[in-house]
Amino acid sequence: MAWGNPKPDTTKFDRSVHGRPFNLDEIIGTPVIDDILSPQNGAPKWVGAGELTSDTLYYGIGKSSESQEEADNDARLHFAQYVEVSVHSIATQQIAENKDRLEENYNYESLVSTNMNLRSVRISERYVSGDSTFHSLISYGKSSYHRLVTQEIQISLEANIRKQELAHQATEALRADSLRHKITMDSLSLGRKQAVIDSLDHILKMDEARLRQEQDRVDLIKSQHAAFLKIKPRYQLIDIPTASTPRTWVYGSGRWDPNTENIRQLKTGVSIWFISAETNVWATESAINQADLMLKLQLLPERGEVYKVSLAFGWTNYLEAFSQTNRERLREENGYRRFISILDDELKDPYAQKSSFFVTGTVGIPQIDNHLSVYVDKRRVSLANIWYPFPRNMGDAISIINQFDYISSGPYRNRFDDQLQWQLGLRLIAVADRFATMISYEDHEVWMLNFEFQY
Repeated sequence: MAWGNPKPDTTKFDRSVHGRPFNLDEIIGTPVIDDILSPQNGAPKWVGAGELTSDTLYYGIGKSSESQEEADNDARLHFAQYVEVSVHSIATQQIAENKDRLEENYNYESLVSTNMNLRSVRISERYVSGDSTFHSLISYGKSSYHRLVTQEIQISLEANIRKQELAHQATEALRADSLRHKITMDSLSLGRKQAVIDSLDHILKMDEARLRQEQDRVDLIKSQHAAFLKIKPRYQLIDIPTASTPRTWVYGSGRWDPNTENIRQLKTGVSIWFISAETNVWATESAINQADLMLKLQLLPERGEVYKVSLAFGWTNYLEAFSQTNRERLREENGYRRFISILDDELKDPYAQKSSFFVTGTVGIPQIDNHLSVYVDKRRVSLANIWYPFPRNMGDAISIINQFDYISSGPYRNRFDDQLQWQLGLRLIAVADRFATMISYEDHEVWMLNFEFQY
């Protein structure tokens, strides 16, 4: 490189100024393929690996259920994200090493290296899984890729340094001509601004591509599971509330044991906007032995575009068990007619009644047509899911409920004193927002018939 003030040679192709075309295969060679990624017993290991890391290789893994081309593009996008930090680091180092030959304000954005990290990237391996999902893999040796990027950056830096020298020479030679001097300076200024604009435009395009990919994923879920997304979970699981509120003002439900023909539970409640209040009485062999009063406020009524979340908070006051005397009074002939008096006697005992705050939350998972719920108070912790087997044709008319309970309060356990319980229910909605029935297996021993009324 000349350091004097020679006149620019405009008749020759200046490789340091314009860069040069070259065959990347001569520099990179054949892409490195890791032996551990070779197919073993069918599908290659990298198909299910998700994200790969290696001390010697850069990877990009893509997949698509539509076409091989989309899987290839997805692999290139992940490869670009993988090498982005390394390219930036190499460029920063090269700028620092040539700082004395560059302008003071020269930075990474000044490099004209659009799509440098994607240039000559080729697909190393493709695979189509049994569910017709296309998979693509890109793998490149880190040392080879670093060498390529370093050479590209050096060429760009030399070109920019040479441009600076020529600009200085032109400025000195044309100082006497103020008009040409002004045009030259304006041209250089516009060139620097354009380089920054090009760099920012590249970053913007990458961000837009990520946003489009995420929006496409959301749109695909919404189109494939539109029927499920219209379903609002009911206000009750097996024997615990969800975060939803009834769609009517007045509601009630009851449980009946068909084997013994005894009533197990009766519930009545009212609902206004996001607030519901209800009272429950529980019975053994149709003799009441437990009762509670519950107030619930829905804090978060189904928020979310795809994964709709509901959250409710409340308070409950309950009688864990009637005294033996009052239970015998209830069993007497026409004892139920004195229920109010008996209940009043129970409430006069300060140790009989207890209270607790509770929280319950529900989230919808459209990919599996499920609503997942959790309920927590002093007495128990319950996890449950509602599965809708036919959401497209029947909506929520048929649903299957699984409920798993950890019960810390002894009076609420079954007669086997199980702390952990699993309960199962099949709900059939005969009249939407009016009448529903459910057959449930409860307490690890009994089948119950449930009725739900709304008005």
